[in-house]
Amino acid sequence: MAPGPDGVAVDGGGGVDAATMAHLAGLPFALPETASWLSPDQQVRLLAVVGTVTAIVRLLAHDPESFIVHGGLSRMCAILTYAARPDGAAWT
Repeated sequence: MAPGPDGVAVDGGGGVDAATMAHLAGLPFALPETASWLSPDQQVRLLAVVGTVTAIVRLLAHDPESFIVHGGLSRMCAILTYAARPDGAAWT
């Protein structure tokens, strides 16, 4: 348990409330329906970004020390960097 912003213990959420976690968990499933105007390559990149950002929030909320110390955060940032590159390899 970690203390929340008001000092009350928050069980495993690291201060991220259940509504925010539920919203983030649903984003990868809603993405294909809302991004149909993007090319397939752009959709894959956007899905990678959404999935990575969602995972970062969950991992930092539940076990930030292990995630950072064992290089998880830097690996996730590398995924974001690659997915955001305009000159990345195109999916054919």
